[in-house]
Amino acid sequence: LVAVAAIIWGFMGFYVVDEAERGVVLRFGEVLDATVAPGLHWNPPIVDEVNLVNVSELNAKTYENRAMLTTDENIIDIDVTVQYVIQDPVNYVIAVQDPERSLDNAAESAIRHEVGSNFMDQILTTGREQMAAAVQDRLQEYMDNYDTGMSKVIILKSFSFLNLSKLETLKSISSFSSKIKGSKF
Repeated sequence: LVAVAAIIWGFMGFYVVDEAERGVVLRFGEVLDATVAPGLHWNPPIVDEVNLVNVSELNAKTYENRAMLTTDENIIDIDVTVQYVIQDPVNYVIAVQDPERSLDNAAESAIRHEVGSNFMDQILTTGREQMAAAVQDRLQEYMDNYDTGMSKVIILKSFSFLNLSKLETLKSISSFSSKIKGSKF
């Protein structure tokens, strides 16, 4: 019975790392020295935890319907798609608890900073490409500071804008306020 359990335990330790992946092995929660290259490997189950990370895939995340305030107090709705690759699988697994959430927060911050630092006319006309480049640089800097292992952050499609003028915004706010005042709770 013990021999059968030992054989089963031994077979459970085999795993395959695909060509596009690298493995990060944690032994009792501590990272072993090197990443695991593609091929068939064995690590003792329960003792080691193997995390497979695709380092060849071009990942993309889209941030849609982000209403943001410009310097001249106009509200602009922005859609941005960010592409990235995972260059350092160890940092991707270890450095932050949730790298995808870190990317979401950093992208939101970078976009809001750049939109809030520009006038609507600049964003809609001549400054569109410069703003996309500034968001890309700022986002890459954030991801490097977080040490997430993500690199080559690219703004795939620039911004698409829906201009809501100050007047329309004020009208909708006053309309909403009058509805609240008239309703009973």
